[in-house]
Amino acid sequence: MGPVCARCPVVLGTSCCEVKEGEHLATLTRADVERIAAHTRLAPRRFVAEEYFTEEEAAAYEARRPLYRGYFRRAPVRLTLATRAGACVFHEKGRGCGLPGDVRPVACRLYPFERWPDGSWSVLLERYGDLDEARASGGACLAVEEAGSMEDVLAAFGTTREAVESLGETLAEETRAHGRG
Repeated sequence: MGPVCARCPVVLGTSCCEVKEGEHLATLTRADVERIAAHTRLAPRRFVAEEYFTEEEAAAYEARRPLYRGYFRRAPVRLTLATRAGACVFHEKGRGCGLPGDVRPVACRLYPFERWPDGSWSVLLERYGDLDEARASGGACLAVEEAGSMEDVLAAFGTTREAVESLGETLAEETRAHGRG
């Protein structure tokens, strides 16, 4: 978590680790679940939630998110981080994620960057261009709001295009393994 993430709850009133009723957190792969369980010694049922999709919804999810192609090969069930009191079970109010960076789900480490079906990279969130509007939306990212370019967003997260692409490849590999079971 970069400095911009620590500022998000202060400036926007919430962070990406906090969700509204009915919203879901990051998509988990089986590798994410194993990594978190090994580190925390928690049973997966303590931190994993399931979201059930129709076959059509699963196909649409994969079509919009190329890094998740093959995710639903075994079943149309998406594993997500569980919530407690409206936030990720690992979210520590005022501190952020309680998991070390290398243990966090790859989707969390990759956020807010997204690879689109055409192969290009961008940010997952829309830009409001106004902090009051971003705050009112409840789904904004301060780094995206404050940035003037993709390079600014990368800098805010202390990362590079190469590091983002590498995480994307890791996610695609874990997704393929997840789908094979």
